[in-house]
Amino acid sequence: MAYIGISWKDIIRGRVPIFNIIVAIIILSIIIGFINPKFWTKENGEVLLRWFVGLGILAMGESMVLISGGLDLSVGSMASISSMVFAYCIAHLNLPLWLAILATMGTAALIGAYHGAFVCAFAPPFPQIMPAFMVTLASLIFLSGLATAMTEGWPIVLYGHEEVALISSTYSLAIIFIVILSLTIYIQRYSVIGRYMYAIGGNIEAARISGVPLNKTRLFVYMYSAILASITGIIFTSMLMTGYPGVGAGQELYAIASNAIGGVSLAGGEGIALGSVVGAFLMTLIRNGLVLMGVSPYWHDSVTGIILVIAVALDLYRRLKVR
Repeated sequence: MAYIGISWKDIIRGRVPIFNIIVAIIILSIIIGFINPKFWTKENGEVLLRWFVGLGILAMGESMVLISGGLDLSVGSMASISSMVFAYCIAHLNLPLWLAILATMGTAALIGAYHGAFVCAFAPPFPQIMPAFMVTLASLIFLSGLATAMTEGWPIVLYGHEEVALISSTYSLAIIFIVILSLTIYIQRYSVIGRYMYAIGGNIEAARISGVPLNKTRLFVYMYSAILASITGIIFTSMLMTGYPGVGAGQELYAIASNAIGGVSLAGGEGIALGSVVGAFLMTLIRNGLVLMGVSPYWHDSVTGIILVIAVALDLYRRLKVR
């Protein structure tokens, strides 16, 4: 089984870091479990699974943008505003669950389309990473502020809406995650637009000369990323039974770190969704382990930053080695 030039032999031989990450996950799990046996409890496993699914979905959406040579810094704030929109539709507009989900995903899709259109308008002549950074950074700030302003910082508690809690049940999360992972792998591996993504991320000028539809492809990846971020926001809302304006704060860093760890190149053109998922699990495991080992929460973000620097350095080293 191959993914645009990547085979399972490449993974096992270490050319793609998935196999090494799995080994690291096993070793780290043993260490954490030895320090705190509560790591092996069913309750902790459910907590680990729930937060992993949310971050994994977020990372898969980010992987689509990164592979195409772009960047989406808004996925965390997108999850936050989606949490508020979803809870508002349920609690204040009294929409049925399915319609609230569609309204939330539709809102995210429009924002993603705006991001894609902005990038298409300015790249070329500018390198696409420049307008992508600018527009998604602006959205990160604006959407975070909007999520807070919707209720002046107050959460929207979903009293009497037990159907919302079903979304974050173990069974539902497993189905949602498997469906999204399968769809993302299919798009990247088997679809025409997947090949366009890799072509644009690898060499945008060569892709343009070859007739690759740059604008359509970039619109698609930013919309896909935004929709998956909205699904993450819905899942977090279901877990907390509350629409909270800060639920996605900082998650964009974890999503990017998950991709960098999993071999999705921040320079574009390389990586697979499976790598971003394995990276997301390692990130979730580290955060869970820090809590169980009694590490002060004030150090959690610092540890994440160190991991991201190491992952980026390893990514650059792999690219230099290939060249």
